[in-house]
Amino acid sequence: MGQQPPKADLKYKPKNLEEAISQLDKIHHDTTKQQILAMTEDQFIGNSHFGLGIWIRNNWRLWKDGDLSKYFNSIGIYHPDDMSGIILTSYYRQLKGQDRNLDEQVKCYQDYWKASTEHLNRLKNDTTYQRQIRQSQDSLQKAKMNEKILEWSPGKKVSGYIDKRCDFIKDFLLRTKIEGTIIEWDNETLVIKVTKYYDEKLKKRLEKCYKIRNDFLFVPNHELFKLEE
Repeated sequence: MGQQPPKADLKYKPKNLEEAISQLDKIHHDTTKQQILAMTEDQFIGNSHFGLGIWIRNNWRLWKDGDLSKYFNSIGIYHPDDMSGIILTSYYRQLKGQDRNLDEQVKCYQDYWKASTEHLNRLKNDTTYQRQIRQSQDSLQKAKMNEKILEWSPGKKVSGYIDKRCDFIKDFLLRTKIEGTIIEWDNETLVIKVTKYYDEKLKKRLEKCYKIRNDFLFVPNHELFKLEE
């Protein structure tokens, strides 16, 4: 916020959007305002959501049914994140000399929650919609898998983790690291030739558990692996 503003300005709790913008103008130093003006609207909102935005939500009692919260409820805004978003957007636009377009901002948030509620309701009650969502998710997953298969081509080096014991409860602390070279993909199963066991004393156990022959391993979970540079 630049130079420290008077405590009275920091403690004051606005009762409506006009007062909120006025308070932000008071507590920001001219240098800070120039830095804000150098940003795009998206940059300012993105950079402010977890800093200034948190301060607004907590200190202006947006989570606790304060006067400012009640003001936003009266115009159809109910989530504190949405309230602080409108405050920050309106403040930025005022600094820029732009129209706040408050009605448009309110409608944007209302449309979001309406669509979200309709989506959840249809997921619960509409079997055709459920099937469409599953098909869409499956298609996206398949596309990601195909992209990975193309990127993780034979000859590339990988490293990752496998469970130390195949009959044990899966837990990160019970995994061991290995390195290898990609041989091929068997459908969506990664086949590698193991080149290094980070814990050599586990080698015989792992070979037995995963049926490793001549260092060839069908990787049980390649999500735990990454490409090596």
